[in-house]
Amino acid sequence: MASKRKKPSTSSSGRDDVIICSSDTACQTMPMPSLDPSTSSTRQGKTSLSTLNKLYYFCTRRPKQHEESRMFGFYLTRKDTYSLRPKGWLSLMVILAAGKMMMEDEKERIGVVTRHIFSPFFMNKVICESNLCKEHSYKPWRIEDVSQFILRNRLGYDISQCKLVFAPTLFEEHWSCFAFDPINKTLYVLDSMCNKLSTSKKNLDNATKLRFEELLVLLYPNLTKENATITLVYVDVPMQSNIHDCGVYVLKYLETWDGSIKWQDKTMPDYSYREILEFRQSLMCELVQHPKNEVREEILKDAGVWGNLR
Repeated sequence: MASKRKKPSTSSSGRDDVIICSSDTACQTMPMPSLDPSTSSTRQGKTSLSTLNKLYYFCTRRPKQHEESRMFGFYLTRKDTYSLRPKGWLSLMVILAAGKMMMEDEKERIGVVTRHIFSPFFMNKVICESNLCKEHSYKPWRIEDVSQFILRNRLGYDISQCKLVFAPTLFEEHWSCFAFDPINKTLYVLDSMCNKLSTSKKNLDNATKLRFEELLVLLYPNLTKENATITLVYVDVPMQSNIHDCGVYVLKYLETWDGSIKWQDKTMPDYSYREILEFRQSLMCELVQHPKNEVREEILKDAGVWGNLR
């Protein structure tokens, strides 16, 4: 697996500088910012690359004490935005925010969500329970154990109707992702360092397979444990060339992967280091400039780019 990573810095006081978001409901109506790294435009018109660079580096500079803003219905700390810097290791909250916005964007575009993305807290639950329980004390999930993740009245739609269900996973300080195809009963492992799988990661993959089989029974009442067996498949995706871009690769899986071979013999393209940097910049700048950013004007003025944006 990946080598140990340094955690993003906090302020000298030891306090996380907080970007406070208004409410969880805000994200439910917010369109997803474009994650296309080739774009250099905003929703309000063309913006020069130098202006975007200035904004990006202002937002991803090392956190200072007492900086706080309100954004998007999520609690994002300055440590979170700092994680989008070049060579930064993406924080859990960045993955969470991007995933929720992707789903809302799909719903806005086509009227339904076909690619459900679990919160990273879903896999945190799987990992925690796998670490705590022994074989003799293993407890299958009941509906109340996972209601916050799967019930229609919590999500606003039925995930059993989704074509794919994604589960971003933070394990051993490395981001990877599971993609579940409920129709074909297949669980795909998308990992940009799958050539270095540890024994503990393989054990987690098997534990996750078991939990998704339990989810199948909960989602499809006509299924039983005996006919809910799924297949675990390791996907041949491009490998990252460093120890810090795993989170960016996961965001690209969430955005793009559908199992189709589109890039020679692979289901995902191989990204250059420049493309990864452009992706980081695009995501950060679009988040700041988004209409649902309650302090958009304040941040742009502090960054010294307010008059340069149209």
